Amino acid sequence: MRLLLLALSIFILVGCASPRTAQDAYKEGQYVESIELAALSVEEKGESKLDAADLEEFRTLVGNVMAHYENQLLTANRTDYASRINSYEALLQIKNRLSNRFYSQQVYFFNNKYDIKQLRQVIAEEYYVYGNSIDAKDGDSYRLKTNLYRKGLEQYNYKDIEALYNKTNKKYMQVAAKEYYDKGTILAESGLYQYAAESFASASEVYKPLGKYKNSDELFVVYDKKYRAIEAGKLYQQAEAIRKSATTHAEYREIAQLYHDAGEIYQPYGDYKGSAKLFEQYQQKGQLRIYFPPSKYSQLIQANLKDDYIKFVTNPSTADLVINIKEQSRYRELPPDISKKAMSENLVEKTINETNADGVTQSKDVYKTYYYNLQTTVLENTFELTTDIDVSGIYRYKDSDQIRKSSSMTKYAYSGQVPNNYRDHNSGSYVSQNKLAEQAKKEQERYVQSQLSNLATIFERL
Repeated sequence: MRLLLLALSIFILVGCASPRTAQDAYKEGQYVESIELAALSVEEKGESKLDAADLEEFRTLVGNVMAHYENQLLTANRTDYASRINSYEALLQIKNRLSNRFYSQQVYFFNNKYDIKQLRQVIAEEYYVYGNSIDAKDGDSYRLKTNLYRKGLEQYNYKDIEALYNKTNKKYMQVAAKEYYDKGTILAESGLYQYAAESFASASEVYKPLGKYKNSDELFVVYDKKYRAIEAGKLYQQAEAIRKSATTHAEYREIAQLYHDAGEIYQPYGDYKGSAKLFEQYQQKGQLRIYFPPSKYSQLIQANLKDDYIKFVTNPSTADLVINIKEQSRYRELPPDISKKAMSENLVEKTINETNADGVTQSKDVYKTYYYNLQTTVLENTFELTTDIDVSGIYRYKDSDQIRKSSSMTKYAYSGQVPNNYRDHNSGSYVSQNKLAEQAKKEQERYVQSQLSNLATIFERL
């Protein structure tokens, strides 16, 4: 009942939650979003359903947003390029949203004031001036300068912005490539071969449009190979150290993984000291071969023992572990236990009025003795299911579980002069053999599932 009430409460809350409005966005300072939401609202209502109040609210919002960005432009420092660009780009977004709509004339004061081409030209000019203001000396500043010219060029081909973009971008690639190359050289001298290789790769990548940068490609290979050889060597040595004393399947699997990792990291340059073959060899030695005789538990065993190191075999002589799950069941139905009892009960049959010698009338109960029989029949049955789990081989384990399900019912039957307040009835519930067996087998499956889950954890350590 509580869950139902909770679900109903959530449904009501979700249903009552009002959608985000243009005013919500405006109050949060999301001015472009507020225009988008207002325009959507106008479009959803349609031209025929818009009234004067709707249009006035829409015009007021557009006017307020326009005033906000115009004020931002008036108060912004001339060198605050980011703020100015943000305002102009917002006005361009709004212009694009409000143009060529059935309601465009309703906001003529905005649409007549701003032109898309002029806004794009102004934005390009801002990016142009912003880019010119940066005295680029390193890769980061050249990248920033390049991006500014590129963004301006995307809006409008203002003055020589395209030539400046090409020139600055080329310079950026030259400067950045040199920085990456020099950094790689320093890292290599410090023995940090992985990072050195990454720096030489970055030098090659950034300079790629201009061609090949010095010998950065070759140096990447030199130091990447060195780094990978060192890391692969560490993993290989770990495997060799464990291999000397390994005796368990789990240790063989650990060795196999180390050989695999060594080979994986060195893979771009070939096979590291035969690690691929060693991986296969120890992966096979790490396999745990399990046999179980076909039974109704076969799928359950396979579902719980599904790790990739487990291999099921069809012959117990080739298995490391043999799992036997056996069951015994017994059904017992007791003969009906019937007992009879003679009963008697003195009950009021009627009430009469009598007048005594003094002439006083009084009520008097007239009693009747009922003689009847009560037959009680007790029905009982029991189903027992015993499950034995036996694991043999490199690990021994035994466990047993007995599940007992029973039912009983008592029947009450009356005969003879039975008082009106007595009726034949039953107490308890008598369940069939199949039903008891079904209940026991469900519980048995949970038991076997739990045992197999525990065994899977143990097998992982063998």
